[in-house]
Parts: sequence; structure tokens; C-alpha cells
Amino acid sequence: MAGDRILDPELAERLVLHEARAQQTPARELRDLGDGWLFHDPSDAEPFWNRVIAPRWPSEAGAFDRRLDEVITLFATLGRLPHVRPLPVGCEPADLSRRLLAAGFEAMGADRRMVLADRGRVPELLAATEARVAAAFGGSLVRVTRQLVDDPAAGRGGARFVPSRRSWPERRHWAEDASLVLGEAFGVEPARRFALENDVLACVSRPGCAMLLIDIDGEPAAVARRAWTADGSYLSSIGTRPGVRGRGLGALATLLAIRDALETSGSVVHLAVEVDNDAAIHMYEGLGFRLVGDAAPDLLLH
Repeated sequence: MAGDRILDPELAERLVLHEARAQQTPARELRDLGDGWLFHDPSDAEPFWNRVIAPRWPSEAGAFDRRLDEVITLFATLGRLPHVRPLPVGCEPADLSRRLLAAGFEAMGADRRMVLADRGRVPELLAATEARVAAAFGGSLVRVTRQLVDDPAAGRGGARFVPSRRSWPERRHWAEDASLVLGEAFGVEPARRFALENDVLACVSRPGCAMLLIDIDGEPAAVARRAWTADGSYLSSIGTRPGVRGRGLGALATLLAIRDALETSGSVVHLAVEVDNDAAIHMYEGLGFRLVGDAAPDLLLH
């Protein structure tokens, strides 16, 4: 422990590997390199899908340089840019990021890992947040829909569930609404909205990935994604449209995804948030998450 952070290298490695496993598809592989893992998508050159995860490389300068050369060559054979994501705690060597920066890598951003540490308060927090949202939007109809291959929560009271067995035009329209929220929440250029929409459809069309959408009087407002394995759930793409922020929708989307996770998958619930998004970090802490280690940069060699 260090303040409110969890300094557990084994947990940190478990979280980053679980994220990759939860994001695997039949086309995406996770290969054990012996001293790290390669996440690789043969059909998509996007660096996010092509990276070395949690490397544990030798500290001695000559051995480190040789291993780095081997990894760069591996990426070249795959036709991908070398991309390394160090652990938030427990890097080997401890100054891995500094060495990669000195070797010409560039930091393309950084995130903070967070894990749900207080799950006992989820029902209480969800009830309070639902009341807050209801009060914030007065007499408006607040509706929650979900898209997923299998609907493990079907029949439960409360939120309205819509499995992805709906017709293709209905699913496409739902994905358009979800991608609209994502595009505005994360400042994605309009030209990339179609790619966002396809990404939403790809998620909700495969086992182990689901999304929920909150709309206000039929207007899409907030969204969250959950990818899971038997070991737990990774939450991502949690966003609210700018015009309706500050009224509890982000917390509501997160808590609904947490409730789904606790009812349908393993024990770990975690997420990553951009290092400078203090408001989101504060919100997640209020929902029972704790920071794991330090900020971990995305390091790319152009």
C-alpha cells in the first residue's frame, strides 16, 4: 500500500493480462514470449491491438539492448510499429520506461489502473445514483438497454435488457446511438464514427463482450462496455455526452456494469482511466475502486 494505491506487482500483471484476454477474438492472439506477452491482431495495424504487455527484461545494459533489438525485429516481421506497455508497478527493469524513451520510443499517453476493492456498497451506491439521476431529469424517461450475445440477467427487475438477437437494422441503429455517445464523450472525429459503430457491433456480436446504453426520453446519453472471462470483468468506454454531464449518468453506467459483472463473471472488476482525467478517477474512487501502482505509459517507436 502507498496512500490510496495498491502496490502489488502480481495484481498489476493479472489486470493487464486479463484486459488483453477479455479483448481477444478468434483473430486476435495473446502469445507468451517467456518474458512478457505479445498481443497481436493480424488484420488490424492499430497499435492498441498490437503491443508487448508486461515485459520483464534483463537489467544489465547489454542484455537489455539485445532483447529490445529482438522485440523490435519481431514487430518488423509482423509489419507493426513496436509498442510496449509497461506494468504500473513491478517493472523489470525498474526504469524500463526511461530506457525505452532513451531508445527512441515516444509516450503516446498514459493511464491509471483501478480495481474494485469495495463491492459491498454497490447496491447502496446504485440505489442512490438512480435516485440522483431521476431527480436530475425530472419527469423524463431514463431507459437502460443492453446488447450482448447472451443475456444472463434476462428477467431481472429494474433496467430493461435488450439482447442482440434483435433484427440487424435494430442492432445497427442501437450501435449508431452508442457510437454517437462515444464519439462525443471522447472527442472522436466524425470521420471515425463509422469505425466506432463497427467496433460496437463487433463487441456485442461475440461472447464475452457487452455494452449498455442509457437514453433520456429516447435521446442517447451515456454508455459503458464490459468484456469478461471466467476470471472477471474489464470495464471500458464509459462515457457521457457533454450536454448531460454532471448529473450522475457516468456513475450510473459504471454501477450497472459493475452489478452485471458481479452477477455474471469472476471476482475481479477493473478498468483503466487516462492519467490526467482527475474527475473520472475521483468518480471511480467514490464507487469503490482503488488505484494500482503508478501511471503506465504507452510507448511507441515510429
